[in-house]
Amino acid sequence: MLKKSPILNNPYEEPTLHYRIDSKGELDNSEVLKGRRPFNPYAPTLPAKKKGQYEANLKLISKQEHLINLCRHEVGKWRKEGYPHTTAVTKELLQYWFDNPERIVTKKLFFAQREAVETAIWLNEVARKSNSGNRILESLEEAQKTPSVFVEEQLPRIAFKMATGSGKTVVMACLICYHFFNRERDPRNPIFADNFLVVAPGVTIRDRLSVLFVDVKSKHLREAQDYYAQRDLVPFKWREKLKNLNAHLVITNYHAFEPKALQGNKKTPFDGKINSDGTKNNEGKESPAKAIKRVLKDFRPNSRVLVLNDEAHHCYLPKSNGKVEDGFDDENQKAAVWFSGLREMHRLFKIRTIYDLSATPYYLKGSGYEPYSFFPWIVTDFGLLEAMESGIIKIPILPETDDSQELLYAKFRKLYEHIKDELPKNSKKELHTEQEKRKVNLPTLLNNAFTQFYGHYENYDKGKRKGGEMIANVFNPLPVFIVVCNNTNISKEVYKYIAGYQFVDGNGEVQTVSGMLPLFSNYDPQTLQPKRKPPTLLIDSKALEEADLIDDTFRKTFERQIQNFKDEHTQLYGQGEKVSDAQILREVVNTVGRQNKLGEHVRCVVSVAMLTEGWDANTVTHVMGIRAFGSQLLCEQVAGRALRRVNYVLQGYDKYGNPTDDKRKIVVEKFPPEYAYIIGIPFDFKSQTKKEDEQAEGTTTTYHHVYAIPEREKQYQLILPNVEGYKTEYLEGKLSYDFAGVEDFEITPMPTVTEMASPLLNSVEKLNIESVLQRRTQQLIFHITRWVLHYHFSDENQNPYFHKFEEVRRIVEFWYQNKIKVFNHKSERYKKQLFFEDPKRMADHIARGINPARNTTEFIRPIFNYYNPFISTSEINGYTKQDVFPTQKSHANLVAMDSDWEGIAAKTLEEIPQVVAYVKNHFLKFEIPYLKAGKPAKYRPDFIAKIQKGDKTYMLIIEISGMSQDKDEKKWFLTQKWLPAVNAVRHQPQHQYPQWHFIEISQDIRDIRVELMDKIESL
Repeated sequence: MLKKSPILNNPYEEPTLHYRIDSKGELDNSEVLKGRRPFNPYAPTLPAKKKGQYEANLKLISKQEHLINLCRHEVGKWRKEGYPHTTAVTKELLQYWFDNPERIVTKKLFFAQREAVETAIWLNEVARKSNSGNRILESLEEAQKTPSVFVEEQLPRIAFKMATGSGKTVVMACLICYHFFNRERDPRNPIFADNFLVVAPGVTIRDRLSVLFVDVKSKHLREAQDYYAQRDLVPFKWREKLKNLNAHLVITNYHAFEPKALQGNKKTPFDGKINSDGTKNNEGKESPAKAIKRVLKDFRPNSRVLVLNDEAHHCYLPKSNGKVEDGFDDENQKAAVWFSGLREMHRLFKIRTIYDLSATPYYLKGSGYEPYSFFPWIVTDFGLLEAMESGIIKIPILPETDDSQELLYAKFRKLYEHIKDELPKNSKKELHTEQEKRKVNLPTLLNNAFTQFYGHYENYDKGKRKGGEMIANVFNPLPVFIVVCNNTNISKEVYKYIAGYQFVDGNGEVQTVSGMLPLFSNYDPQTLQPKRKPPTLLIDSKALEEADLIDDTFRKTFERQIQNFKDEHTQLYGQGEKVSDAQILREVVNTVGRQNKLGEHVRCVVSVAMLTEGWDANTVTHVMGIRAFGSQLLCEQVAGRALRRVNYVLQGYDKYGNPTDDKRKIVVEKFPPEYAYIIGIPFDFKSQTKKEDEQAEGTTTTYHHVYAIPEREKQYQLILPNVEGYKTEYLEGKLSYDFAGVEDFEITPMPTVTEMASPLLNSVEKLNIESVLQRRTQQLIFHITRWVLHYHFSDENQNPYFHKFEEVRRIVEFWYQNKIKVFNHKSERYKKQLFFEDPKRMADHIARGINPARNTTEFIRPIFNYYNPFISTSEINGYTKQDVFPTQKSHANLVAMDSDWEGIAAKTLEEIPQVVAYVKNHFLKFEIPYLKAGKPAKYRPDFIAKIQKGDKTYMLIIEISGMSQDKDEKKWFLTQKWLPAVNAVRHQPQHQYPQWHFIEISQDIRDIRVELMDKIESL
């Protein structure tokens, strides 16, 4: 017997079944309850899978009085009664859309779409005709007042929560039709809009929404590109009237609300002239009113406007005046522009209603509202779990357990948290050399993750699918693997690892390195020639600015597709707007998997922020997150890129739940299941109930914002060496080795098997490292030898001493056979996990056994961080609850005090004239690498000071607290390794920094001035 489908409901009908979720937020897929799951604002976005024995937990308390549940009840009754109390136009449209036996099944509307459309119409046209409806309208009006006490900021917003892939654009099209045709029949009725404004968060979504314009150029209806024709939303007899819609419709992104700079020889020719609000224009910019009139120039003043906000969670009135974490302040500024534009529009026009559509209509973190609390004006909810149970979206499968010693989560679920300190920072300065740029050195766990996840993708591509999924064949589009990174420096390195890269060597020859993942490599692994159709695409802000991938070869290969895109663009926007390389790149991303389009050949997309929303490719099967996820909202947005279905053909199922084409046995029709595999996106499966230990109402915590003051940069910025290890400078002669005094090298415990699961499924998918375990030992020895040469037997420009290769190889072979410790596995083959290990860590360990007599201070040299060899005080930015000391001679505005000693030290440094700049090592990560019980560790000194003594400059590391734990090890590595190594290379052309020194103030803080002055005198 075939396995039963995890999908419960027909997507075109109201859900009649749902899986049980207990009060812990765990889903029990063995218990299916009848009826629709009531909306509960505290329910998890994606529940955890039920573990162990069934427990008699209480059900989540359903909030029946919530606006969403009240609307469901009233709209459900109205639906069953046949839509009474509506205009003739309304009733005809509702019946055409939802009660039309002649409608082709593939053009039916999902129940998620139907409910949103019906609720909007009921609230607009029917609710006021009943007591229960009026109570709902009163509740809605109260909710709309919550952002502000000022009437002008209480916008008439109504929100619809619809899971990614459930069809928000079709809902917009229906609501536009509803207002447009009713207004055509009865232009004086104030409840119907005259004009329509659709607002998007960016140009990608704006362009996608162009399907809301009526296609008036196609000769035949079947060729029309608008949704009204494609989704059969307008009765044929009304199609001719619909052509007038474009004159009443504007589609824009919210950036258009920002006042533009006005041109002129002075500040502006409008300087001193009076704006519409009575103020003088002295800023060289449009007034807010002029900005709105520019956007809506064709709308008659005082006309009734219907606004539709797509991805509406970006639109709110920020009210935060306290702690705002890095990144959220920018989000608040964007939200303020969007909200302010609508507020100004509400003043100039009669905004009938603002419809908010979003999969995640929550307040964002840092907005000033309770983070991730729902907009209070939400009236419908068809969330992620309900969409999964109805088969509207793919079922996400995530890491659940692995064979590492991680207790709470599989490591691949919170991948970024484990590797973030080893990744390149988002530095504006390119501090590493051109030669270093060409090498790729990803963290150990990330190498492991790519190997396992790519192996699963490779099997999927070959046709290994779960039961019920579409089989692989030459007619199906390619499965797509996307990687979402934290910044452009990370994405660049990941792209090089995946796709390969080219560089010019010292002889001026172009060298090619093939990608590590064969199906994704943009270079042929045999010939090393670029592939005619590169399968991997890098798409982020730098790529869009530089358009690196749009070269002559690309243009020639995709000449026909590029011309087709330009023709479509001209049809939409006219001849005046030239198609840029950035737009072509965006089109490649938007058409991934679509035949005869620019993106049809793409298998892998590496991105920073381009793929959080507005990207509708339905061929994505694998998603990997290598970035911070500060919210469950962001988790859902990124995961949503993989959740759009490919197959929309209903499958019949018999009474046992087995698929069948025998119409006599079919008892229900549902979509067959499709799946998306996701790692690195840390969904929190807990219920969103409030914490019991939350602070009592009225109590507050004071946060201090510690940051680098830009105006102080020129005088007080400190550039500090970012050393991650040490190497010995070997002289010519035969190499000897002795590992007797060197501890075993311990392979980092990491997953060798990861189980991927979904709360809706009993079965699991397994990722493993079998492909690595099967590699030859000599391949591994060669691999490690190259890295030992790179780190310890190379010149200042990292050119290896290849004549030492054979000697080093023999030492590496001995080390491999005798000095490796593997945990949790007895088989020797698990030593192959060294392929994933940090090359520098291995090379450093081996170097400790080579020529041990030369491991003295005069031969020690630093190993700078590969991606960020220096760090700057300009990177300081964070919040602290500690007491603070304000500064004058520091790039940072404040010193965070762990104790009064730090405050006394800062005050003393301010007073000593020879100290020309200093900084507290807080939010800076200036670290001294050392060994603790044979394992790598890092120590952070308290202060760094720049000393000016006559015409000489020195750098002084100051330790105040006495180094607490591991004092002997920290002090020895600082004085015997770090200082000699850093000072040995300070005159090299690529470095050029002052001499470094160290002092410890550990006895009596009261004598700090004397101790510091004595140290300065001794320099």
